[in-house]
Amino acid sequence: ATADVASHAFFEAVAAAALSRLSAFNPQDLASTAYAFAKAAHASPALFEQIGASAARRLPSFTPQGLSTLAWAFAAAGHSSPALLDAVAAAAAARLAEFDPQGLAQLAWSLAKACRPDDALF
Repeated sequence: ATADVASHAFFEAVAAAALSRLSAFNPQDLASTAYAFAKAAHASPALFEQIGASAARRLPSFTPQGLSTLAWAFAAAGHSSPALLDAVAAAAAARLAEFDPQGLAQLAWSLAKACRPDDALF
């Protein structure tokens, strides 16, 4: 599903609310918020920039599912964040045994879509 014109204002309000309290978001909150905006195809560059910055500082705290969801959201949204995706790839490479098949597939698709192949993963 994509966001229609009527929901544009809603997504903008959610983005503003999220930005105002992003420092209180845990890793799952960050990944889920990025996922929601990507799934709805609602561009919010400022929100993605701040989610990326916050997530980059906390990648060791992300679950494998959180890492793959975060990567998927950035790739699906088309939000270029090479440093973040490279850091996600490095964090994931160190924990590949913890990923389930869906998480591995989602991570691989995300990095390929974003043109961020990682030698340890591909």
